[in-house]
Amino acid sequence: MLPVHAAEPGAAADGTAEDWLLTRVGALPKNSIGWFRCGVGFFNKHEYTRAIDCFERAVKMDPLNYNAFQVMARAYIAVNRREDAINALKQSVILDNPSDWQLLVELTNLQPDA
Repeated sequence: MLPVHAAEPGAAADGTAEDWLLTRVGALPKNSIGWFRCGVGFFNKHEYTRAIDCFERAVKMDPLNYNAFQVMARAYIAVNRREDAINALKQSVILDNPSDWQLLVELTNLQPDA
């Protein structure tokens, strides 16, 4: 399981991922892959809220981008958004990404039989 970080470095300084990119880079990604790669960059810097913003933009532009759902789920876990993580993992496996089955099973509580 991924570690949970209480405070994200620099999260308040530039606001959203879009604010950060416009301030620091002067441009925004134009496609799903660009937003996904920005999300991975923020994820690797432990800036999970910005990473989630990027991944959400990536899947809005390309709902078949299972890689974005996959890493977005891990970012959700890092900020204690377990149900959102489960939903992202479900979407990833629906899109035929077999590597997310393990984490999906681990996060999903067993429901008692009715």
